[in-house]
Amino acid sequence: MNRSDLARLAQLASMKRDVDLQDVLRISQQMNALQQDIDRMRSQVKSREDVVHLDPARMTGVDVIWCRWVDQKIRLHQSKMAELAMARELFLGQARKSFGRANALETLTENSRQTVP
Repeated sequence: MNRSDLARLAQLASMKRDVDLQDVLRISQQMNALQQDIDRMRSQVKSREDVVHLDPARMTGVDVIWCRWVDQKIRLHQSKMAELAMARELFLGQARKSFGRANALETLTENSRQTVP
């Protein structure tokens, strides 16, 4: 294998590494968005619990239905986060391999430049 082939292979490996890292980043961003939504809903429930005066929602029982809906929504988000965490682990494994390949090929390319006149 000549130097130009090795350099092209190293370039492809670094591009693959970048794509794999973007996949991990995308999943992490989705998980962060879900966690922010969960935090927002919990904050709303907490602020609702801190209010002590009667309002139409409390008098009709709608607040209880809303709290059940929020709990259900949080459970769905947590389930989705678990699925995303599993997917992220798979993508992390791929990214680790891509990173190792790219790093090895960069090292080989550097060594071939230093040894070949």
